[in-house]
Amino acid sequence: MKQKLTRFLIFKIAFISIISSMILSSMNCSGIGHVNQPDENSSQNSKLWLTAYHSNVRHNATNNDITPPITILWRKGYKSLLNDQPLGYGNYIISTLQNGNLVYLDIEKEKMVGDGRIAPGMSHAPTIENNILYYSANLGDETLVAFNLINRKKIWKAQLPHQYTAPLIWKDRVYSGTKGGQLFCVNKLSGQPIWHFNAKASLFGVPAEAGGNLFFCDVKGNMYAVDAVSGYHHWVTQLQSNVYAGPLVVEGMIYIGTTSGIFYAVEPDSGKIIWQLQTGGSIYGNAAYKDGILYVGNNSHKLLAINAVSGEIFWEYMTKGIINTAPLVGEENLYFGSWDRTFYILSRHSGEEIFKVEFNRPIKSSPLLYKDRIYIHIANDGFYCLGNPVNKSG
Repeated sequence: MKQKLTRFLIFKIAFISIISSMILSSMNCSGIGHVNQPDENSSQNSKLWLTAYHSNVRHNATNNDITPPITILWRKGYKSLLNDQPLGYGNYIISTLQNGNLVYLDIEKEKMVGDGRIAPGMSHAPTIENNILYYSANLGDETLVAFNLINRKKIWKAQLPHQYTAPLIWKDRVYSGTKGGQLFCVNKLSGQPIWHFNAKASLFGVPAEAGGNLFFCDVKGNMYAVDAVSGYHHWVTQLQSNVYAGPLVVEGMIYIGTTSGIFYAVEPDSGKIIWQLQTGGSIYGNAAYKDGILYVGNNSHKLLAINAVSGEIFWEYMTKGIINTAPLVGEENLYFGSWDRTFYILSRHSGEEIFKVEFNRPIKSSPLLYKDRIYIHIANDGFYCLGNPVNKSG
């Protein structure tokens, strides 16, 4: 009797596993509506936001601004956490969520046009290139996938160890890191692995690329420079751990913060630490950059503006909550959210508060300024569109 019961339970578990897999597979496309391809000029427009923090150097900056006062124009409820920030693609906002869902918002019609599960779980934003969305998953078997946004079909799927960084695309290759400390390089057209590099600890921060070199840091504070073509290891520099942020590479320097509260400037050719600054609170989010000034938040509720050359603090702004996401830099303004449930707009030059909007839940993702609107996700609440309709230029 006991053997029959054991066999029955094994059969039941296997059956449930198969059915669950079939359901997940069927959801990959069924909930995602048709998406119109951006026109040729639009698809090449630098104003599109197609990867985390805007580019492979991860500067999280734009040449646009939005003029306050602003208000909530519309909201679409969603009970999950957004990874990094939304992407701007033609007339759509596209996001991946930690629960594995891919969400499309039509910003002209102000409605959700797609919502489907494409993975069991994800840690970071995807990347879009030529109407193909590349995403990494931290659960399941298909951990790095190329997904056609037009016909809603998978082009290829790689079965690699669970991925914990956003995909980085450089030329004909895709790069992504794992909790086990491996950085994988795969062929962009086929998904076939080309090489992998073994770091000393888990990779969580979004890697950066500049000059054909990849820069990334493991959780224990080891920063690496690796050749993007061959995977050749140029150097490793030990920073004070722990590190969950990704590097920012601009003006011939690498910048990154750690949970020890130290913000570093590192020379990219040698890995030499040029300067370091104790900010007074753990840093979990990426920094942003524009015109010689770095902007970074920390767990001591501060947003700091730092001289990129000297490491001196220009100004500090105090909130009432943790700031663990990358601020967004506009032409004149700085945009960011805090765990104090407030979205802030400051003068990026002086740190003076210009405007703020209060919400009911903490803000745990970076905002997106796209087509004269601010798009932001509030933790376990929903997507919000903020704007000033009077000043919208179209």
